[in-house]
Amino acid sequence: MKRRNLISLILGAAIAWPLACYAQQPQSPPLKRVGVLAMLGCPLGPKGRLQDRLAELGWVQERNFVFDCVSTVGRLHEIPALAHELVSRHPDVLMAGPGSFIPPLKQATTTIPIVMFAAAGDPVRAGLVANLARPEGNVTGVTTFGTEILPKQIQLLKEIVPHLKRLAFIGSVRLKGVENAGAMWGKEIEEQATIAARELGFTWQWFTAVAGNDFDEIFSRLAAENFDAAYIIAHPLTTQNASRIVELALRHQIPAVGGDPAWAKGGLLLGYGQDYYGWNVMRLAEYLDKILRGAQPSDLPVQQATALKLGINLKTAKALGLTVPPLLIARADEVIE
Repeated sequence: MKRRNLISLILGAAIAWPLACYAQQPQSPPLKRVGVLAMLGCPLGPKGRLQDRLAELGWVQERNFVFDCVSTVGRLHEIPALAHELVSRHPDVLMAGPGSFIPPLKQATTTIPIVMFAAAGDPVRAGLVANLARPEGNVTGVTTFGTEILPKQIQLLKEIVPHLKRLAFIGSVRLKGVENAGAMWGKEIEEQATIAARELGFTWQWFTAVAGNDFDEIFSRLAAENFDAAYIIAHPLTTQNASRIVELALRHQIPAVGGDPAWAKGGLLLGYGQDYYGWNVMRLAEYLDKILRGAQPSDLPVQQATALKLGINLKTAKALGLTVPPLLIARADEVIE
């Protein structure tokens, strides 16, 4: 009997010992979650400038953090609902760009930190933050140049298109939930367009797209009505349809300028503005890193862009029958041949 009890005791200890050891092992902390209101679709891949910079800062996707992504592609009219959907998932931090995506997120949460990415213009005037040095509230991040660079963008365009007399501005409707910000942005564009028209001697007309298919009709009209060039207004719809816009501009022989050097890399004649996917991405990763480690957005000053870049696509210029002045090529930060 004693022997039987001893065997039972030994067997019980043998079973309990690994269980006890397992229980004593430290459990991995839950993955941090970065909520993304994405302009260019989901999912965010494992590779990219943002992911590379986050990895340098110690954040490896699927190891200690994940992206929780909500796409706005084809759903720009649902931005407030998409913002609420993302907030309801309770991520540790939110990130979004452009600036028009921020007000719906602010309305959906006052507690989850929000990092704005590529918010154009003055974020104080737009009501996104109270102060650049001390943002207050739950929003901070990166801002880029606003409409003040529009005359310079058109001046660069005219150096390649010296006969510029009729210019089309191609944009989209105001997003639901940010009508006031959209109205302010539209007014600023009109003011700068008026200044540029007076200085450079051209007339201009606004063309509005509601959906991606509208760009086909717009460019057909530009060709039929003999417009000399086009200015692509920064808007989620134009960004989401960048490839279509580039193809249409080439098909209808319309020289065009966009507000980002990436437009030229994508095939547009000119791109001039902040390098969204360079400096901006690096700063975005640094904000996410600090907040995920416990920093409060109200203590992180908003950073404003300080440098502009010019991209010129010589292949497109040739296809349009245009000659780019050598001095302009020499000034370009990126020349696509």
